[in-house]
Amino acid sequence: MTMQIRRRDLAGLAAAAAGLGVAPSSARAADALPRRYEGTTLSIMSRSSPAFDAVTALGAEFTEATGIRLQVTRVAPSDHYAKLLLDLTSNTNAYDVTLFIYQWKYELAPFLADLAGADRAVAGAPSMALDDYPAKLLEIYGRVGDKLMGLPIVGDVAFLLWNKEALKAAGLPETAPATWDEVVARGRKLAGNGRFGFALPAGKTPQCAVLWTLLFHAFGGTYFAPDGTPTLGSAAGVQTMRFMAEALETVSPTGNLTWDYNEVMNSFSTAQSAQAVIWPGAFSILSDPGKSAVAGKFALAPPPGGSLLGGTSIGVNAKSAKAEAARLYVLWITSPDVVRRTAMSGTAPARLSALADPALVAKYPYFPDVKAAMLSETFGYIPMKEAEQVNMMVADEANAACARSKSPEQAAADLQEKVTQFMKRRGYLR
Repeated sequence: MTMQIRRRDLAGLAAAAAGLGVAPSSARAADALPRRYEGTTLSIMSRSSPAFDAVTALGAEFTEATGIRLQVTRVAPSDHYAKLLLDLTSNTNAYDVTLFIYQWKYELAPFLADLAGADRAVAGAPSMALDDYPAKLLEIYGRVGDKLMGLPIVGDVAFLLWNKEALKAAGLPETAPATWDEVVARGRKLAGNGRFGFALPAGKTPQCAVLWTLLFHAFGGTYFAPDGTPTLGSAAGVQTMRFMAEALETVSPTGNLTWDYNEVMNSFSTAQSAQAVIWPGAFSILSDPGKSAVAGKFALAPPPGGSLLGGTSIGVNAKSAKAEAARLYVLWITSPDVVRRTAMSGTAPARLSALADPALVAKYPYFPDVKAAMLSETFGYIPMKEAEQVNMMVADEANAACARSKSPEQAAADLQEKVTQFMKRRGYLR
Protein backbone atom coordinates (compact mmCIF):
# COMPACT_ATOMS: atom_id res chain seq x y z
CA MET A 1 0.00 0.00 0.00
CA THR A 2 1.42 3.40 -1.03
CA MET A 3 0.23 6.73 0.25
CA GLN A 4 1.53 10.16 -0.72
CA ILE A 5 1.36 12.99 1.78
CA ARG A 6 0.66 16.31 0.03
CA ARG A 7 -0.37 19.70 1.38
CA ARG A 8 -4.03 19.04 0.54
CA ASP A 9 -3.94 15.88 2.69
CA LEU A 10 -2.74 17.67 5.82
CA ALA A 11 -6.08 18.31 7.47
CA GLY A 12 -7.19 14.72 7.11
CA LEU A 13 -3.91 13.33 8.37
CA ALA A 14 -3.85 15.73 11.29
CA ALA A 15 -7.28 14.42 12.24
CA ALA A 16 -6.00 10.87 11.85
CA ALA A 17 -3.06 11.64 14.10
CA ALA A 18 -5.40 13.05 16.71
CA GLY A 19 -7.54 9.93 16.44
CA LEU A 20 -4.48 7.80 17.06
CA GLY A 21 -3.75 9.74 20.22
CA VAL A 22 -0.67 11.50 18.86
CA ALA A 23 -0.25 14.42 21.20
CA PRO A 24 0.18 17.92 19.80
CA SER A 25 3.27 19.79 20.87
CA SER A 26 3.32 23.43 21.88
CA ALA A 27 6.76 23.79 20.28
CA ARG A 28 6.70 21.26 17.51
CA ALA A 29 10.03 19.92 16.29
CA ALA A 30 8.83 20.47 12.71
CA ASP A 31 8.35 24.21 13.18
CA ALA A 32 12.08 24.96 13.12
CA LEU A 33 12.92 22.78 10.11
CA PRO A 34 14.43 24.36 6.98
CA ARG A 35 12.41 24.75 3.77
CA ARG A 36 15.30 24.60 1.30
CA TYR A 37 14.15 21.16 0.07
CA GLU A 38 10.60 22.35 -0.70
CA GLY A 39 9.12 20.50 -3.68
CA THR A 40 11.13 17.35 -3.03
CA THR A 41 9.32 14.00 -2.76
CA LEU A 42 10.81 11.31 -0.54
CA SER A 43 9.88 7.69 -1.16
CA ILE A 44 9.74 5.71 2.08
CA MET A 45 9.44 1.96 2.62
CA SER A 46 7.53 1.39 5.86
CA ARG A 47 5.60 -1.52 7.35
CA SER A 48 1.88 -2.24 7.51
CA SER A 49 2.00 -3.05 11.24
CA PRO A 50 -0.25 -0.84 13.42
CA ALA A 51 2.86 0.24 15.36
CA PHE A 52 3.71 2.55 12.43
CA ASP A 53 0.29 4.18 12.01
CA ALA A 54 1.20 7.17 14.18
CA VAL A 55 4.61 7.55 12.54
CA THR A 56 2.94 7.73 9.13
CA ALA A 57 0.19 10.13 10.23
CA LEU A 58 2.63 12.52 11.88
CA GLY A 59 4.51 12.92 8.59
CA ALA A 60 1.91 15.53 7.65
CA GLU A 61 3.57 17.94 10.05
CA PHE A 62 6.93 17.39 8.38
CA THR A 63 5.42 18.12 4.96
CA GLU A 64 3.70 21.26 6.23
CA ALA A 65 6.92 22.59 7.79
CA THR A 66 9.39 21.68 5.03
CA GLY A 67 7.39 21.41 1.80
CA ILE A 68 8.83 17.88 1.38
CA ARG A 69 6.18 15.40 0.25
CA LEU A 70 6.32 11.87 1.65
CA GLN A 71 5.33 8.91 -0.49
CA VAL A 72 4.99 6.06 1.99
CA THR A 73 4.77 2.43 0.87
CA ARG A 74 3.66 0.15 3.70
CA VAL A 75 4.55 -3.49 3.14
CA ALA A 76 3.60 -6.54 5.17
CA PRO A 77 6.37 -7.52 7.61
CA SER A 78 6.57 -10.94 5.95
CA ASP A 79 7.33 -9.27 2.58
CA HIS A 80 9.59 -6.48 3.82
CA TYR A 81 12.94 -8.29 3.68
CA ALA A 82 12.50 -9.67 0.17
CA LYS A 83 11.16 -6.43 -1.31
CA LEU A 84 13.84 -4.28 0.28
CA LEU A 85 16.73 -6.56 -0.72
CA LEU A 86 15.41 -6.82 -4.27
CA ASP A 87 15.16 -3.03 -4.58
CA LEU A 88 18.70 -2.47 -3.28
CA THR A 89 20.55 -5.36 -4.92
CA SER A 90 18.89 -4.81 -8.30
CA ASN A 91 20.03 -1.18 -8.17
CA THR A 92 16.41 -0.04 -8.61
CA ASN A 93 16.74 2.26 -5.60
CA ALA A 94 13.07 3.20 -5.58
CA TYR A 95 13.23 4.27 -1.93
CA ASP A 96 15.11 7.15 -0.33
CA VAL A 97 14.32 6.03 3.22
CA THR A 98 13.59 2.58 4.59
CA LEU A 99 12.68 0.88 7.82
CA PHE A 100 14.56 -2.31 8.65
CA ILE A 101 15.10 -4.76 11.48
CA TYR A 102 18.61 -5.17 12.80
CA GLN A 103 18.92 -8.83 11.81
CA TRP A 104 19.35 -7.51 8.27
CA LYS A 105 21.87 -4.77 9.04
CA TYR A 106 25.00 -6.63 7.92
CA GLU A 107 23.33 -7.39 4.60
CA LEU A 108 22.08 -3.81 4.22
CA ALA A 109 25.24 -2.04 5.37
CA PRO A 110 26.75 -1.61 1.86
CA PHE A 111 23.53 0.02 0.63
CA LEU A 112 22.64 2.45 3.44
CA ALA A 113 24.24 5.81 4.18
CA ASP A 114 26.34 6.58 7.25
CA LEU A 115 24.28 8.80 9.56
CA ALA A 116 27.16 9.66 11.90
CA GLY A 117 27.26 13.42 12.32
CA ALA A 118 24.15 13.93 10.19
CA ASP A 119 22.76 16.56 12.56
CA ARG A 120 25.87 18.64 11.96
CA ALA A 121 25.98 17.99 8.22
CA VAL A 122 22.33 18.93 7.56
CA ALA A 123 21.77 22.52 8.66
CA GLY A 124 18.61 22.96 10.71
CA ALA A 125 18.19 19.25 11.47
CA PRO A 126 17.22 18.21 15.02
CA SER A 127 19.97 16.91 17.28
CA MET A 128 20.43 13.14 17.09
CA ALA A 129 20.77 13.03 20.91
CA LEU A 130 22.46 9.63 20.71
CA ASP A 131 23.03 9.52 24.47
CA ASP A 132 19.23 9.31 24.85
CA TYR A 133 19.37 5.69 23.63
CA PRO A 134 20.63 2.74 25.68
CA ALA A 135 24.18 2.30 24.37
CA LYS A 136 23.86 -1.42 23.65
CA LEU A 137 20.52 -0.94 21.90
CA LEU A 138 21.96 1.72 19.60
CA GLU A 139 24.93 -0.52 18.84
CA ILE A 140 22.75 -3.52 17.98
CA TYR A 141 20.05 -1.61 16.09
CA GLY A 142 22.17 0.64 13.94
CA ARG A 143 25.93 0.16 13.90
CA VAL A 144 28.09 -2.01 11.67
CA GLY A 145 31.70 -1.38 12.57
CA ASP A 146 32.21 2.39 12.63
CA LYS A 147 29.17 3.03 10.44
CA LEU A 148 25.90 4.30 11.93
CA MET A 149 23.53 2.97 9.27
CA GLY A 150 20.28 3.41 11.13
CA LEU A 151 18.52 4.99 14.09
CA PRO A 152 15.96 3.22 16.30
CA ILE A 153 12.37 4.11 15.48
CA VAL A 154 10.59 1.39 17.48
CA GLY A 155 12.16 -0.09 20.60
CA ASP A 156 11.39 -3.65 21.60
CA VAL A 157 12.79 -6.06 24.15
CA ALA A 158 11.28 -9.45 24.91
CA PHE A 159 9.34 -9.83 28.17
CA LEU A 160 7.85 -12.75 30.02
CA LEU A 161 4.23 -12.01 30.93
CA TRP A 162 2.00 -13.90 33.32
CA ASN A 163 -1.67 -13.74 34.24
CA LYS A 164 -1.71 -12.75 37.93
CA GLU A 165 -5.35 -13.73 38.33
CA ALA A 166 -4.69 -17.26 37.03
CA LEU A 167 -1.64 -17.67 39.27
CA LYS A 168 -3.55 -16.48 42.32
CA ALA A 169 -6.40 -18.90 41.61
CA ALA A 170 -3.88 -21.75 41.41
CA GLY A 171 -2.27 -20.74 44.70
CA LEU A 172 0.97 -19.70 42.98
CA PRO A 173 3.11 -16.63 43.72
CA GLU A 174 2.40 -13.67 41.48
CA THR A 175 6.06 -12.66 41.40
CA ALA A 176 8.52 -13.12 38.53
CA PRO A 177 9.89 -16.65 38.05
CA ALA A 178 13.64 -16.91 38.65
CA THR A 179 14.29 -19.72 36.15
CA TRP A 180 12.74 -21.30 33.09
CA ASP A 181 12.21 -24.47 35.16
CA GLU A 182 9.98 -22.40 37.43
CA VAL A 183 8.02 -21.19 34.37
CA VAL A 184 7.29 -24.80 33.46
CA ALA A 185 6.53 -25.84 37.06
CA ARG A 186 3.96 -23.05 37.26
CA GLY A 187 2.66 -24.00 33.84
CA ARG A 188 1.92 -27.56 34.96
CA LYS A 189 -0.20 -26.28 37.84
CA LEU A 190 -1.99 -23.79 35.60
CA ALA A 191 -2.91 -26.23 32.82
CA GLY A 192 -6.34 -27.82 32.75
CA ASN A 193 -10.00 -27.13 31.93
CA GLY A 194 -9.14 -25.66 28.57
CA ARG A 195 -6.41 -23.46 30.00
CA PHE A 196 -2.68 -23.82 29.43
CA GLY A 197 0.49 -22.91 31.26
CA PHE A 198 2.50 -21.33 28.45
CA ALA A 199 1.97 -20.09 24.89
CA LEU A 200 4.84 -21.71 22.98
CA PRO A 201 5.16 -20.68 19.31
CA ALA A 202 6.47 -23.94 17.85
CA GLY A 203 5.85 -23.24 14.17
CA LYS A 204 8.50 -22.75 11.50
CA THR A 205 8.22 -19.07 12.31
CA PRO A 206 10.25 -16.09 13.55
CA GLN A 207 8.74 -16.17 17.04
CA CYS A 208 9.82 -19.80 17.42
CA ALA A 209 13.39 -18.63 16.80
CA VAL A 210 12.86 -15.94 19.46
CA LEU A 211 12.01 -18.58 22.09
CA TRP A 212 14.97 -20.72 21.05
CA THR A 213 17.29 -17.70 21.32
CA LEU A 214 16.06 -16.77 24.80
CA LEU A 215 16.50 -20.31 26.08
CA PHE A 216 19.86 -20.80 24.37
CA HIS A 217 21.28 -17.75 26.15
CA ALA A 218 19.67 -18.67 29.47
CA PHE A 219 21.34 -22.09 29.27
CA GLY A 220 24.76 -20.55 28.66
CA GLY A 221 24.94 -20.87 24.89
CA THR A 222 27.15 -18.76 22.64
CA TYR A 223 26.76 -18.45 18.90
CA PHE A 224 30.38 -19.09 17.89
CA ALA A 225 33.55 -20.77 19.11
CA PRO A 226 36.77 -18.69 19.22
CA ASP A 227 37.72 -20.00 15.76
CA GLY A 228 34.44 -18.75 14.26
CA THR A 229 32.64 -22.08 13.92
CA PRO A 230 29.00 -22.12 15.01
CA THR A 231 28.12 -23.74 18.34
CA LEU A 232 24.36 -24.09 17.95
CA GLY A 233 24.58 -27.85 18.46
CA SER A 234 26.47 -27.51 21.74
CA ALA A 235 25.25 -28.86 25.08
CA ALA A 236 23.27 -25.62 25.47
CA GLY A 237 21.76 -26.18 22.02
CA VAL A 238 20.66 -29.71 22.92
CA GLN A 239 19.26 -28.49 26.25
CA THR A 240 17.30 -25.78 24.44
CA MET A 241 15.71 -28.23 22.01
CA ARG A 242 14.93 -30.63 24.84
CA PHE A 243 13.38 -27.91 26.99
CA MET A 244 11.15 -26.70 24.17
CA ALA A 245 10.01 -30.19 23.18
CA GLU A 246 9.80 -31.93 26.55
CA ALA A 247 8.94 -29.10 28.94
CA LEU A 248 7.29 -26.04 27.37
CA GLU A 249 5.46 -28.03 24.69
CA THR A 250 3.75 -30.16 27.37
CA VAL A 251 2.05 -27.14 28.96
CA SER A 252 1.15 -25.34 25.74
CA PRO A 253 -2.06 -25.43 23.67
CA THR A 254 -2.53 -28.07 21.01
CA GLY A 255 -2.14 -26.74 17.49
CA ASN A 256 0.84 -24.59 18.44
CA LEU A 257 3.09 -26.34 15.89
CA THR A 258 2.07 -23.68 13.37
CA TRP A 259 2.12 -20.72 15.75
CA ASP A 260 3.90 -17.42 15.26
CA TYR A 261 3.63 -14.24 17.33
CA ASN A 262 0.00 -13.37 16.53
CA GLU A 263 -1.17 -16.72 17.86
CA VAL A 264 0.83 -16.22 21.05
CA MET A 265 -0.74 -12.80 21.53
CA ASN A 266 -4.22 -14.18 20.97
CA SER A 267 -3.68 -17.05 23.40
CA PHE A 268 -2.45 -14.79 26.18
CA SER A 269 -4.92 -11.96 25.59
CA THR A 270 -7.89 -14.35 25.73
CA ALA A 271 -6.53 -15.95 28.94
CA GLN A 272 -6.14 -19.30 27.17
CA SER A 273 -2.47 -19.40 28.20
CA ALA A 274 -1.28 -17.98 31.52
CA GLN A 275 2.33 -17.24 30.53
CA ALA A 276 3.93 -16.01 27.31
CA VAL A 277 6.83 -14.08 25.81
CA ILE A 278 5.45 -10.78 24.44
CA TRP A 279 7.01 -7.64 22.94
CA PRO A 280 6.22 -4.19 24.45
CA GLY A 281 4.63 -3.03 21.21
CA ALA A 282 1.61 -5.15 22.20
CA PHE A 283 1.31 -4.03 25.82
CA SER A 284 -1.11 -1.21 25.01
CA ILE A 285 -3.45 -3.74 23.34
CA LEU A 286 -3.20 -6.13 26.29
CA SER A 287 -4.01 -3.23 28.62
CA ASP A 288 -7.19 -2.30 26.73
CA PRO A 289 -10.27 -3.96 28.33
CA GLY A 290 -12.06 -3.74 25.00
CA LYS A 291 -9.41 -5.86 23.31
CA SER A 292 -8.00 -8.04 26.06
CA ALA A 293 -9.37 -10.38 28.73
CA VAL A 294 -6.21 -9.84 30.79
CA ALA A 295 -6.28 -6.03 30.95
CA GLY A 296 -5.14 -5.03 34.43
CA LYS A 297 -4.45 -8.65 35.30
CA PHE A 298 -0.97 -9.31 33.94
CA ALA A 299 2.53 -8.68 35.24
CA LEU A 300 5.81 -8.72 33.38
CA ALA A 301 9.55 -9.08 33.81
CA PRO A 302 12.60 -9.82 31.65
CA PRO A 303 12.78 -13.55 30.90
CA PRO A 304 15.11 -15.62 33.07
CA GLY A 305 18.61 -15.31 31.63
CA GLY A 306 18.18 -11.93 29.96
CA SER A 307 16.17 -10.22 27.25
CA LEU A 308 16.39 -10.41 23.47
CA LEU A 309 16.27 -7.09 21.68
CA GLY A 310 13.74 -6.68 18.88
CA GLY A 311 12.67 -3.41 17.34
CA THR A 312 12.93 -1.47 14.09
CA SER A 313 15.42 1.04 12.70
CA ILE A 314 15.25 3.64 9.94
CA GLY A 315 17.97 4.49 7.45
CA VAL A 316 18.76 6.38 4.25
CA ASN A 317 19.56 4.80 0.87
CA ALA A 318 23.20 5.67 0.11
CA LYS A 319 22.31 6.13 -3.59
CA SER A 320 19.39 8.46 -2.97
CA ALA A 321 19.57 11.63 -5.05
CA LYS A 322 17.77 13.37 -2.16
CA ALA A 323 20.10 12.24 0.61
CA GLU A 324 20.09 15.50 2.59
CA ALA A 325 16.29 15.76 2.61
CA ALA A 326 16.13 12.07 3.57
CA ARG A 327 18.52 12.61 6.46
CA LEU A 328 16.46 15.58 7.62
CA TYR A 329 13.32 13.41 7.72
CA VAL A 330 15.05 10.54 9.56
CA LEU A 331 16.48 12.88 12.18
CA TRP A 332 13.10 14.55 12.66
CA ILE A 333 11.01 11.36 12.95
CA THR A 334 13.47 9.91 15.51
CA SER A 335 13.88 13.16 17.48
CA PRO A 336 12.96 13.14 21.19
CA ASP A 337 9.86 15.33 20.74
CA VAL A 338 8.42 13.26 17.90
CA VAL A 339 9.19 9.96 19.65
CA ARG A 340 7.42 11.18 22.77
CA ARG A 341 4.35 12.07 20.75
CA THR A 342 4.14 8.85 18.72
CA ALA A 343 4.61 6.94 21.98
CA MET A 344 1.34 8.48 23.18
CA SER A 345 -0.38 6.35 20.53
CA GLY A 346 1.24 3.16 21.82
CA THR A 347 4.28 3.06 19.52
CA ALA A 348 7.06 1.48 21.57
CA PRO A 349 9.84 4.07 22.03
CA ALA A 350 13.55 3.36 22.11
CA ARG A 351 14.52 6.69 23.70
CA LEU A 352 15.17 6.78 27.45
CA SER A 353 13.55 10.22 27.76
CA ALA A 354 10.25 8.89 26.39
CA LEU A 355 10.33 5.84 28.65
CA ALA A 356 10.77 8.16 31.65
CA ASP A 357 8.32 10.88 30.55
CA PRO A 358 5.77 11.39 33.38
CA ALA A 359 2.76 11.72 31.05
CA LEU A 360 3.73 8.56 29.17
CA VAL A 361 4.40 6.62 32.37
CA ALA A 362 0.99 7.66 33.66
CA LYS A 363 -0.59 6.27 30.50
CA TYR A 364 1.70 3.24 30.20
CA PRO A 365 2.81 2.19 33.71
CA TYR A 366 5.05 -0.54 32.27
CA PHE A 367 7.42 1.97 30.60
CA PRO A 368 9.85 1.98 33.57
CA ASP A 369 10.04 -1.83 33.26
CA VAL A 370 10.85 -1.51 29.56
CA LYS A 371 13.52 1.07 30.32
CA ALA A 372 15.06 -1.13 33.02
CA ALA A 373 15.08 -4.12 30.69
CA MET A 374 16.77 -2.17 27.91
CA LEU A 375 19.48 -1.07 30.34
CA SER A 376 20.00 -4.54 31.83
CA GLU A 377 21.24 -7.83 30.34
CA THR A 378 20.23 -7.86 26.68
CA PHE A 379 21.46 -9.61 23.58
CA GLY A 380 20.72 -9.77 19.88
CA TYR A 381 20.22 -12.41 17.22
CA ILE A 382 23.20 -14.18 15.71
CA PRO A 383 25.55 -11.42 14.47
CA MET A 384 26.03 -12.31 10.83
CA LYS A 385 24.80 -10.95 7.52
CA GLU A 386 22.43 -13.84 6.92
CA ALA A 387 20.84 -13.83 10.40
CA GLU A 388 17.37 -14.10 8.88
CA GLN A 389 18.23 -17.35 7.09
CA VAL A 390 19.85 -18.79 10.21
CA ASN A 391 16.79 -17.92 12.30
CA MET A 392 14.60 -19.89 9.89
CA MET A 393 16.95 -22.89 10.20
CA VAL A 394 16.59 -22.60 13.98
CA ALA A 395 12.79 -22.51 13.70
CA ASP A 396 12.70 -25.48 11.32
CA GLU A 397 14.68 -27.69 13.69
CA ALA A 398 12.92 -26.49 16.84
CA ASN A 399 9.60 -27.24 15.15
CA ALA A 400 10.81 -30.75 14.30
CA ALA A 401 11.82 -31.34 17.92
CA CYS A 402 8.47 -30.08 19.27
CA ALA A 403 6.56 -32.15 16.70
CA ARG A 404 8.57 -35.21 17.82
CA SER A 405 9.62 -35.92 14.25
CA LYS A 406 13.20 -35.62 15.52
CA SER A 407 14.75 -36.11 18.91
CA PRO A 408 16.11 -32.97 20.58
CA GLU A 409 19.61 -34.34 20.05
CA GLN A 410 19.02 -34.92 16.35
CA ALA A 411 17.41 -31.52 15.88
CA ALA A 412 20.38 -29.80 17.54
CA ALA A 413 22.85 -31.83 15.48
CA ASP A 414 20.99 -31.07 12.25
CA LEU A 415 20.89 -27.37 13.10
CA GLN A 416 24.62 -27.39 13.70
CA GLU A 417 25.25 -29.16 10.39
CA LYS A 418 22.91 -26.86 8.41
CA VAL A 419 24.48 -23.68 9.75
CA THR A 420 28.02 -25.01 9.36
CA GLN A 421 27.44 -25.96 5.72
CA PHE A 422 25.67 -22.66 5.09
CA MET A 423 28.63 -20.73 6.50
CA LYS A 424 31.00 -22.74 4.32
CA ARG A 425 28.96 -21.94 1.21
CA ARG A 426 29.00 -18.26 2.10
CA GLY A 427 32.75 -18.24 2.67
CA TYR A 428 32.79 -17.84 6.47
CA LEU A 429 34.41 -21.23 6.96
CA ARG A 430 36.63 -23.53 4.93
